Amino acid sequence: MPRHKNQKSRLPYWNLLFIAVILSGGGFFWHTTYRQQQLDQLDSQLFLSAEHINSVSAFLASRGRANDNLCQTLDDLSITSSGRSHLGIYSAEGSLLCTPGTTAAEAEELFPAAIPKITAQQINIEARQKKYFRVLLSPLSTGQSSFIMALKIDMEKTRKQLNAMGTLIFLLGIVTLTCFSILQRRLRNQDLTSIRDLTRLIAHTTAETCPTEFSVSPEAGPEVQQLAASFNTLMSRICENLRRSRQFSADVTHELRTPLTILRGETELALRNGRDRDQLRQVLESNLEEISRMSYLIEDLLLLSKSDLGEIPLKKESLNLSEMISELSHQAQLLADAKQIAVTLQAPEDQVFIQADSLRLRQVLLNLVTNAIKYTPEGGHIEIILEHLGDKVDISINDSGIGITSEHLDRIFERFYRVNKTGNRNDGGSGLGLAIVKWIVDAHQGTVRVSSIPEQGSVFSVVLPLSESTEE
Repeated sequence: MPRHKNQKSRLPYWNLLFIAVILSGGGFFWHTTYRQQQLDQLDSQLFLSAEHINSVSAFLASRGRANDNLCQTLDDLSITSSGRSHLGIYSAEGSLLCTPGTTAAEAEELFPAAIPKITAQQINIEARQKKYFRVLLSPLSTGQSSFIMALKIDMEKTRKQLNAMGTLIFLLGIVTLTCFSILQRRLRNQDLTSIRDLTRLIAHTTAETCPTEFSVSPEAGPEVQQLAASFNTLMSRICENLRRSRQFSADVTHELRTPLTILRGETELALRNGRDRDQLRQVLESNLEEISRMSYLIEDLLLLSKSDLGEIPLKKESLNLSEMISELSHQAQLLADAKQIAVTLQAPEDQVFIQADSLRLRQVLLNLVTNAIKYTPEGGHIEIILEHLGDKVDISINDSGIGITSEHLDRIFERFYRVNKTGNRNDGGSGLGLAIVKWIVDAHQGTVRVSSIPEQGSVFSVVLPLSESTEE
């Protein structure tokens, strides 16, 4: 048999064997308990009858009745065999004396001619003439003489009840195993069908196609449902990464093609028209500007590429964040003076220290501040706020600029994503600044978020974990 079939069926067979053992054990216990209950009932009847006969014997002895005429006395008092019960009287030596209420043929069939001597009550099961009896042998004393009485109860009705109970238990076990086997096979086939469908879906998945969400029946096993959920999550991530990769490639191509087209056009125009020295100088300066823009773009791309590969280790050290924010506020005011923008700072008097890479964190804050200045009209204001949030610190940069509509907020930190691509390109932006900000903040186990109201301004907040040691 092929190996995969063994693996496929081994577990269900073990399950069936386990259920069979449980059912067999339970059925055996149930049947044994019921059998013992029936025997206890028969024994109770035998003991009651023996007690009654002993009482009669004691009464006869107290009245001085002849002990050797016990059988006749029992007949006279109607203490005889009847129905399922049968009585035999034996001498002390074990010889059969009489069987009250029993014919000679019945006595020969039921009672042996002699039995072993006994000194105490004995109870057992006896088989005679293909019939089973519950037998009680008990000493019987009438004062001067001793006898042995043998009480028998026919067990045929009890045996039929026990056999019926055993048959019922067996049939219930067979039905239970059959139903369990059918249900298990159905569920297993359903699970295997789902796995085969998933295998085919994976086999037909290529880099150019993203499969639709894989769904399984609610009746499928929890393992298969978990597998389907994990597959859908994995494919969602892969498809999203493929989409971003394609978009990234297209954006890079577009970003590099634009300055290259400008460089080529201006160079060809300068060579074709035979311009003078001043005109050539202007062309070279324009080309140098485009080359610088390309260099910044390539450096940003290289930074993000290395960050994805984890090749840029952060040099974390104790950093006086209050001092850095104060210096940043001063630099921001110098940059904002050209547009008559007021920059204010709100920070606690206590010095705040964190563990961070000072160069990378300064890059984050400068990027956010320069963006705030760029998109704030003349005469506006920018507010830099530093505050404690328990074991974290929050750096917020608020501006009164043009704001960002809600449709762009969720994608503002994506690479090459720009709200106004033409305007940003003219300003020298590549759409990578905020992506770099997010990477640096994430690398510091922090978070960055943005909220904005169009025509009223934006708020960029950077939340970083606070260092264990702070100085005042």
